[in-house]
Amino acid sequence: MAKQVVNTDRIASSANRLRAVNNNINNEFRALQDKARQLDSNWKSPAGETAKTTMYQLFKNSEARQAILQNYVNMLEQQVNPGYTSAETVNTKLADKFK
Repeated sequence: MAKQVVNTDRIASSANRLRAVNNNINNEFRALQDKARQLDSNWKSPAGETAKTTMYQLFKNSEARQAILQNYVNMLEQQVNPGYTSAETVNTKLADKFK
C-alpha cells in the first residue's frame, strides 16, 4: 500500500488562496452590478430587457458560486485540517503505547 501524506500547511494555504480568489470575484461582480444598475434606465428596448434579464441571472448564479466556494473553504478549514490533525494525534498516541 502506498504511503499517503497530507500536508496540512498546504491545505490551509489553499483555503486562504481560494478565499482570496472568491473575494476578488465577488468584488468584480459587485462592480459589474453597479455598472449594470447605472445602465438600467437607458435600456428601453426588447434587446435591452433581454440583456438585463441575462445579466441579472448571471449575478444570481454568482451568488450560488460564492456560497459553494465559501462552503468548500469552510470545510477545508473547519473539518479537513482539524480532523486530520486530530486523527494523527490519536494515532501517534496509540503508536507510542506500543513502543
